[in-house]
Amino acid sequence: MPPKENPVLSDLVDYRSGLSMLREGRADEAIQLLLRARTSSPRDPHVPNALGLALLYKKDYKGAVAAFSDALRLDSSFVEARNNRGVAEMEAGLFSEAEVDFQAVLDGPATPEKANAHYNLGLLHRRREAWRDAEREFSLALADSPDNDRAFRERGLARIKLDDFKGALEDFLSVLKNEPRDPVANYQVAVCLLSSGRRDLAARYMQRTVSAAPESEEGRRARRFLANEPVAPGVER
Repeated sequence: MPPKENPVLSDLVDYRSGLSMLREGRADEAIQLLLRARTSSPRDPHVPNALGLALLYKKDYKGAVAAFSDALRLDSSFVEARNNRGVAEMEAGLFSEAEVDFQAVLDGPATPEKANAHYNLGLLHRRREAWRDAEREFSLALADSPDNDRAFRERGLARIKLDDFKGALEDFLSVLKNEPRDPVANYQVAVCLLSSGRRDLAARYMQRTVSAAPESEEGRRARRFLANEPVAPGVER
């Protein structure tokens, strides 16, 4: 998410306009405006932090790491920039460097960024296929932010890898409370139900997956399942 407007910089038109462009997904225009803002306000760390987010959106991970590093050189206690740099490093494949940044946020003073750092560290463990560690970090993220549907979804996927289908089912059902058409959650609920032999109910969630996102990977898998599944009472094809 783009940062909220910094009141200290509220009079900088380029910075304010750049944030608006970034929120609209107009990253190229945001980058140009934020580069101008950095020239006019070279000592404020919020400008390179916003620039880093725009570059991250563009998948320019090297440029994003450099921008977040500039923000940290201006303010070494800027936890949002440190967390963001960890994300850019992770996307660039610099896993060790990313872990150092996430852990620095977690070892620092209390801040809302800790929940994000736990979540990001969980993603890092997922990429390493360290499923138990990933589950722990997503659980810690949920302890700080219990309405985080992304953390529920990711913890569910980690639990599937750990063969904890009961725990995973609870996670994916939590996602569906707020996002009933989420294709990943619907498909994985079906998988969890199949693990306990509840095929008729699983077929319903497979159908929901197809309805929500027929061309997604989950939608294609659900279609293959339904093509080979006998029609159960009450299940529409």
